[in-house]
Amino acid sequence: MDAPVKLHASIAAPGAVPVDTWRNFVFPNRIREFRRKAGLHRLIALSHRLPELTYIRLSKIERGEVFARARELVDIAAALDIPPDALLIDVDAPDFSIERWAEPFVGVTVPDPARERFAALLAAAVRHVRATDRTLTIQAIAERHGIAPVNLSRLENAQRAFEDWNAPTREAICAMLGASDEAALRARVDGLLRNGDLAPWLAAISDPEERLRRTREKVAALRAEIADPDPKAPRTVVPLPRAAGAEAIAVIGIAGPDGLIADHDTGERVAPPPGGGRRMFALRMCRATLGAALPGQSILFVDPDRYPVAGGLAVLREADGYRVLSISVGPDGLLVGHSQHPPRSIDLADITQDRLYAVIAARFV
Repeated sequence: MDAPVKLHASIAAPGAVPVDTWRNFVFPNRIREFRRKAGLHRLIALSHRLPELTYIRLSKIERGEVFARARELVDIAAALDIPPDALLIDVDAPDFSIERWAEPFVGVTVPDPARERFAALLAAAVRHVRATDRTLTIQAIAERHGIAPVNLSRLENAQRAFEDWNAPTREAICAMLGASDEAALRARVDGLLRNGDLAPWLAAISDPEERLRRTREKVAALRAEIADPDPKAPRTVVPLPRAAGAEAIAVIGIAGPDGLIADHDTGERVAPPPGGGRRMFALRMCRATLGAALPGQSILFVDPDRYPVAGGLAVLREADGYRVLSISVGPDGLLVGHSQHPPRSIDLADITQDRLYAVIAARFV
């Protein structure tokens, strides 16, 4: 049997640039394993038991994309009826393999070394340019080049290969780095690499040993904090009650153009969750416009009488249908809605409440 692939597994690329294949998995954990043991085969079922933790946040934690807070781990463990430290993984254990751990989230696709390498170099180049040009603030980049903060963050952390961005975004990246086209961009990045300008940034972005160090430190800190919880901040995990006897509501939605969901009765009817207003409706996603965390077969329960909040999901009513968005806070403190397929970042500050609705629950079918 092959030896396990350790957390510091990386691609040996030309030019001695370390490229960590698993750089997006900073917090491997056992949430998925214990969730499935508890009979919760869909993450949304666990989310229903954690009303104070948004589904999007829970998804990112389970997938290891963000570090959990100690209080979040305590709540998740309580919902699964296990000790909190059981969710933590010793990444230095001989039997641990990041490749096996990550497989349910990424499949078995073998990364392309050249694409991975350039993604890391480009991320370092963007950080270098921003550090040497103080006028390139997050807001300025959004205004001058049309690169939304969420996409800038993905770019600076090498979360997407250059080739995977759409054409307008690739052009905007070239312009931000003062390159006329892709060939000039690659030449510019290569020049910065040869000059040693990217070295200070590459370790944080793509050195697997640096990520391993941060993961070790964070897991150790979480263990210590879980062992000595704050008694001043007790919280109760309350299972979300079922809508017993609730009248079924119609499911609308067929795939429309540009990632929109057209207002069309599918003929399906589903029981609504509790807590929705009288105007709540069910909307089928139709496609994974927010990425793999929310599959296209999902049904969203949308309440037009609630305004969305940061960290949640929203539905924006446009002329030709509905657009599903994840919500964050922009650099100016105002709400911004994001979509991955197609890439969209929409300033929500001036959108009236009669067009922007909160998603209060989701169901996978």
